[in-house]
Amino acid sequence: MVIWSMVCISTSLIVLLLTFSKKTPLIMARTVWSPVILWLAKTKTEFNGLEHIDKNKTYIVVCNHLSYLDIPTLFRVLPLNLHFIGKHQLKKAPFIGWYMRATGMIFINRENTRAASKSLDEAALLIKNGKTVLIFPEGTVSETKIIKKFKKGGFSLALKSGVDILPVSLKGTSDIWPTNTNTKFNRGTVKINIGQPISVGQLDINDLTRSTQKVVEKLQAMN
Repeated sequence: MVIWSMVCISTSLIVLLLTFSKKTPLIMARTVWSPVILWLAKTKTEFNGLEHIDKNKTYIVVCNHLSYLDIPTLFRVLPLNLHFIGKHQLKKAPFIGWYMRATGMIFINRENTRAASKSLDEAALLIKNGKTVLIFPEGTVSETKIIKKFKKGGFSLALKSGVDILPVSLKGTSDIWPTNTNTKFNRGTVKINIGQPISVGQLDINDLTRSTQKVVEKLQAMN
């Protein structure tokens, strides 16, 4: 998986240099990188709700987090060019950092409150201008498979950008790729449920706690 990821990142960066298109590496991640990762992990996917996605719209995709396999699964299933929000330290990381910078991923400096707030404002503008962003509001994988308390940053971002939230629930990735190993995989099926988009007009920026809980409850009902 590591070798394949390095090959794909290197190839996509070369293609980017030749085409000057930041979308091409994202398309390659969906159509070339992720299918092989899922094949190596002995994974099958079952999904429903694709009819809820308008390929011409921009979303903030909100999903529960169970395993390292979540990202390639979502890349493979969702017909969207997904961007991520990453720690600013990742900018200097070999391969993954190069890829994220080249494709216009969003970096947040969480160590500095003022810098983080400015980064969120900049990120909201980028999303408003056409970037679909995937966030895992739990902040880390859930080893118990129970949806943890959501952090509010992603929802604040949605409210600032005015972009609809697309709720997505995952089941089964942690059974195939448990969080306690990087060498043992179990054959299995991942189930993905895609919900109807939630308009930010239904959420209240003055009560992020209540707005966040509303999305948590929707994901729990889908899971």
